[in-house]
Amino acid sequence: MQKWIYDEFKHCGVDYSQIQQAEKYDDRHRKFRDFEKEFKGMIDFLELQDASDMTLIDLGCGTGAATIFAADCFKAVYAVDVSDVMIEQAKKKLGPADRNVHFVNAGFLSYNHKGEQADIVMSKAAFHHLPDFWKQIALLRMNKMLKLGGLLYIHDVVFHFVPQEYADRIEAWISGLGESAGEAFIREIETHIRDEFSTFHWILAGMIERAGFAIEKHKSDDAFLAEYACRKIREFDHYETE
Repeated sequence: MQKWIYDEFKHCGVDYSQIQQAEKYDDRHRKFRDFEKEFKGMIDFLELQDASDMTLIDLGCGTGAATIFAADCFKAVYAVDVSDVMIEQAKKKLGPADRNVHFVNAGFLSYNHKGEQADIVMSKAAFHHLPDFWKQIALLRMNKMLKLGGLLYIHDVVFHFVPQEYADRIEAWISGLGESAGEAFIREIETHIRDEFSTFHWILAGMIERAGFAIEKHKSDDAFLAEYACRKIREFDHYETE
């Protein structure tokens, strides 16, 4: 890999390569998240009727919050993360029967899918770890991982307010999360805003479309958390980063 490629293994914001962070992740997030409900919500959002013959790539799988449910639904799941300690946490949740899950220590810019093109690529609460330039490169790489007509699902922090409102909007969002998740999580959100790379909807939507996808569905209920269902409608010949 060229030396100018962004180092996604050097964590921005919260350092999830530390085992203490990985071990606490689920407990912190369960205070305001229902992982099973989120997974079922994704299935409904994508309008999937039967995924038993489908292959899913979970980019940024973390501690396996979605992977453990996907294992019961999909023919094959590729769970990918740059943090080996997060992957170890995910493995602990899966029993020996879950042989359809393949864990890979890699990221958006370094994962090379070896199998047949997937039916679905998902990125949940992970895409914000890349600066915008590298998001575009990652989207092009996701395009290559997917079958023509396959689905890309993104669920992440994406800003849906006008830039002039940023201060009041962010302060109100942090305050609201603090009430449900506690003071410790406020520090995590402040780190996210300051050191990570969430972007505006109009920027992300443009990048998605330039990467050969059509946005079929898009939803944001609070101007911060957003979901995208995107269909691959175009193949490209050359856009490798290796």
